[in-house]
Amino acid sequence: MKILTNVCFLKLAGINQTMSSLVAHVQNCGDSNKLEIVGVEVMGNSDPDFPMKTKEAREGNSKIVTVSMYLPNVNELVKRSNSIESVEKAMGPLIEQYRKIIKREKPDVVLLNGTYYLPWCLFLAAKNFTQKIVLHYHGCLTKETQHYPAAMRRIFHKMEKTFDSDNLRYIFPSMLAKNTVVNEVFIREPKHFCILPNSIPLHFFETVKKRGKLVKSIGAVTRWCHIKNSGFIEKLASYNSRSVKKFTFNLLTDLKSVTNFPDRIRAAVRLVKPMDNFRLGRFYSKMDVVICPSYFETYGNVAQESLASGVPVLVSSNMGIAEVFRRFGLEKWIIAFDSPAAVFGKIEQTSGEMVDSGTRMELKNELNPSRVHGILLNYLKKS
Repeated sequence: MKILTNVCFLKLAGINQTMSSLVAHVQNCGDSNKLEIVGVEVMGNSDPDFPMKTKEAREGNSKIVTVSMYLPNVNELVKRSNSIESVEKAMGPLIEQYRKIIKREKPDVVLLNGTYYLPWCLFLAAKNFTQKIVLHYHGCLTKETQHYPAAMRRIFHKMEKTFDSDNLRYIFPSMLAKNTVVNEVFIREPKHFCILPNSIPLHFFETVKKRGKLVKSIGAVTRWCHIKNSGFIEKLASYNSRSVKKFTFNLLTDLKSVTNFPDRIRAAVRLVKPMDNFRLGRFYSKMDVVICPSYFETYGNVAQESLASGVPVLVSSNMGIAEVFRRFGLEKWIIAFDSPAAVFGKIEQTSGEMVDSGTRMELKNELNPSRVHGILLNYLKKS
């Protein structure tokens, strides 16, 4: 079976973590002679005269095809467009490039990752050339853009609505993700789907939590954007800086693409640059508590990575990962992020706790990459 999929190598992209783990699994799979994965990475350039370039890199039974080309800023494109058709026309060169790769590679299945413009363009390219297409529902575009102006929201909603097809199969990382899509995007039940949580890389289970520090630490690992509830992080950091028993607030985020990061928060937090996934366990181990206050997430890799590292994490009930917390008896760490004072009190209360070894072992048994990716590949084969 040959799988063609879109890949992204941004350090703070959850899709990147999931796909990197899947590629590694396919490379190490005992059935590797019968499996091949082709990842297509698109590197956009803002110069309209930028010449298109393509390169390939192969390792074992996986191949990465990197396409460097001019791409318009999607938000700006949608802002000045009056229809989804005009957006599709503007993205025509990318869609055509995807078509060429699909024709050349002849995949047995196209695996779409996410609902933003890259998987959307890949779907438009694949639907007339590939019978088997599966959408791994990372992120909900309708939710991500709910704070945008109405005209932009309508177009992005139509972009996500494009994925509503009986010819598509779906992998949802949580029931929350599936129900949100049913109630707010498709307005109907999908014909073919499965629920499959994301896997946890095994190196997190090897982490040893640091104890005995004089100064306690709060950690947050997030994109700085509305859906991640960055406004509450700012309020909590400000509240913490004014508290007598304040924590060191460690904010790991990528500011390169952020134009509205408030200067006042820089004095209230210790900014940490994005890092490779293999180094994140060490970051978590230095925290007393990690927080995930997102307004909505189809899942939430940060939360389960923190648990696997032995570090308590407070999550919103509007995250798919909350289902895992309930299954493992961690309801006490599912909270409302509406009052900085109340959340700070919960952080103080939780800071002396650890994730017990039994829970970590159960997580490892259920969400290890071998098991999760085995189920995923089996679903792709049978779809």
